[in-house]
Amino acid sequence: MNENASDIRATCLSRSRLDTHAHLNESYGGLAEGATNWASFATTRAMHSSRAAAEACRVLYGEDAGVFLRPDSSQAAFDKAAALREKGAWGAIEHAMDVVGIKKQIAFCGFKPKDTRPFAGIAGNRLAYLAYIDEVINGEDIVPSPDYPELSDTYYNCLCKQLGPLPTLDSYLADLDAEIDQWRSHGVVGMKTAMAYTWGLKVSDPTERDARRAFSKKNDMTFEDRRIVHDFAFHHILAACRRNEFPVVVHTGYQNWGHGSLCQTNPMEFHNVLVDRRYRDMTFVLLHGGNPYVGETSYLAGMFENVIIDFTWIGWVTPLRFKHALAEWLAMVPHDRMCWGSDSSYPEDIAGVDRLTRQLIADVLEDAIEARIIDETYAREFIDRSYYENPRRIFGLEDV
Repeated sequence: MNENASDIRATCLSRSRLDTHAHLNESYGGLAEGATNWASFATTRAMHSSRAAAEACRVLYGEDAGVFLRPDSSQAAFDKAAALREKGAWGAIEHAMDVVGIKKQIAFCGFKPKDTRPFAGIAGNRLAYLAYIDEVINGEDIVPSPDYPELSDTYYNCLCKQLGPLPTLDSYLADLDAEIDQWRSHGVVGMKTAMAYTWGLKVSDPTERDARRAFSKKNDMTFEDRRIVHDFAFHHILAACRRNEFPVVVHTGYQNWGHGSLCQTNPMEFHNVLVDRRYRDMTFVLLHGGNPYVGETSYLAGMFENVIIDFTWIGWVTPLRFKHALAEWLAMVPHDRMCWGSDSSYPEDIAGVDRLTRQLIADVLEDAIEARIIDETYAREFIDRSYYENPRRIFGLEDV
């Protein structure tokens, strides 16, 4: 390794950054409890969490827990984790952010952010939010899917539970507009959807007439009527996001829960939205790099100037595929179209995922420099842009 390459690795590991993706909550348990729950490796999530937590023990506590964190790992690590939690749930999270150099965290809130932001324990200027829309177009969060095919009530009643009385389609759309138009005052910097895991990424474009006819049936809407209203409302939300200059973050690829068809999560299914002239000046962020459809993601981000690859999650869950994907993206996609987050929820998650991802990025950059795919200058630009400048621009984070 030459001196410049070594400097690239050091920069990868030390550069402060803006994190685009976290599932923060204050109900996480102790580290020893986590190690016990993961011990059997009965699920892929247990493997990933155990590996990330072990890395976090080195980063946060200076303790080598091994490749995986197990119940019989370093007792000192468990003791230090318990001591960190004495700072309080949010204090421990903020400490982890400080240690790994996360200057600002984008987390999630519901469609009505004033009712659903649970992060009062973290300094307000440290956080920004993505508003999650699925419940107000699905009726409930993860319905329909093979594991949760049915709503708890009629689709119409479920929408009313989310938004209040909805006598007409116009009142439904007006309620959506009214909420989105005041998102920014609550710290929201973008919209998020996980419809890849329910209805899928292929969105039809119903006419207003069809949407009115379907919605007018209220409690008698069929499954097909629901789809018409869902897709019409989604396009209406896109228009509201365009009006407010919000980027749209779209889950793609591997499903983290359930047994829905992976095919419906392929980012190419979203192509008809990307080519729609109504949205050509909007920014679309493809979450998780499309994994396993990383080649399709390469094409979309390479061809569409308004498409961003967010490689949150793919690195620490499928590290070998991520290294291949990032090498391809470096060769094909301009470096102003990539960003990443930790997809984390508790202190060790934050620190471990951060370090594992940084190490993988360094590996890929060093290999790409040696293969003369990029040079050292480009590598440094990529680090600065993907860690900091791109998320700052994409999400309008002017105060960092």
